[in-house]
Amino acid sequence: MVLLLAAVTAIGPFAMQALAPALPAIAKTFSVSPAASQLMLSLSLVAMAVATLIWGPVSDRLGRRPTLIAGMVLVVMGSVAAMLAPTLGLAVAGRTLQAAGAAAGMVLARAVAQDIYGRTGAAGVLGQITAAMVVAPMIAPALSGLIVEQVGWRVIFAIVAAMGLGLSIWSGLGLRETAPPSSIRTFAGVLAGFREIGSMRSFWSYAAYGTFSFSSFLFFVGAAPYVMDETYGQGPSVYGLYFMAIAGAYMVANFFCGALTRRFGGDQILRAGGALGIIGLIIGVVLVSAGLVHPLVLFGPAALHSIGAGLSVPNAMAGAVGASPERAGAASGLMGFAQFIVGGVAAQVSGSLPHGSALPVLSGMAMLLALALGLHLALGAGRPLRTGV
Repeated sequence: MVLLLAAVTAIGPFAMQALAPALPAIAKTFSVSPAASQLMLSLSLVAMAVATLIWGPVSDRLGRRPTLIAGMVLVVMGSVAAMLAPTLGLAVAGRTLQAAGAAAGMVLARAVAQDIYGRTGAAGVLGQITAAMVVAPMIAPALSGLIVEQVGWRVIFAIVAAMGLGLSIWSGLGLRETAPPSSIRTFAGVLAGFREIGSMRSFWSYAAYGTFSFSSFLFFVGAAPYVMDETYGQGPSVYGLYFMAIAGAYMVANFFCGALTRRFGGDQILRAGGALGIIGLIIGVVLVSAGLVHPLVLFGPAALHSIGAGLSVPNAMAGAVGASPERAGAASGLMGFAQFIVGGVAAQVSGSLPHGSALPVLSGMAMLLALALGLHLALGAGRPLRTGV
């Protein structure tokens, strides 16, 4: 079950990161500008953000299993459409459909974990699932670049289509319905779920942490390659090696997250992970301010941030979707929407900053993570925004 949930979670990040190296080749195929081909990436992010808001409540209404299968079928349809597209417009439409379908995996994996394992057990499982969102982007660009050079960019969409088909079959055969009977509601009840979830401090306490912690990571991803080039004179291959260490640190922390959560409690581990990340980033700011110039000054603090995220983010996810177990789908969707929208803004801002020093990226990461922890503490857990909720 955990392997299936990790796989459906990973297909979205994999498809997105596999697309990036193919964009120049796509622009040449359709004889368009790079800005035009970039629509395949930017519009798909919008599609994923909107889709995360929809899949959760739909699964509350129709059930997790059929909704997940439908999402994987959309991945197949969109991938095939993009693969065969004779024009850029149709390729963009196909990629957008693919991204919207892939978002179902990320949303519903959280909801299914909550359904099966409960809040405490879900934290450990979500740690393993979210590790897939780190591993997939780590592998996808290298694999995609090789495919584009050898056989062309359309094959990438063929591979994602095959993955979506396999996951739809796997979900049909290996996933039982997990949604609580009380969550199978009318569509009016589904819409009411957003109002209910949106009025709960317990949800926003965890969702705010998950959103701004994720944005802190995307702030790094958006700026670090440029800093490596302009500040340290290192290319993409060296960046990739350092990034693998960050991904490994996240996975190690995920491995211990479940046991630590069971022993000390989810809130304690969340706050400890957030504090560790902030301390690591402050150390980095101090080292840069002291004049040290080395990639480890950037990646060392980022690794501590990654360890802290590996401990804290699964607990934030578990707390958010567990704020109202009968509305787990809606809660997961609302949190995913916030993560994509805020994270996209953070990545865009970080890419626009000066990259002649690691100071802006480390400072920005620290501020976003401090905001995440501050909002979590300020909102608290279990207190409603208004009486009666």
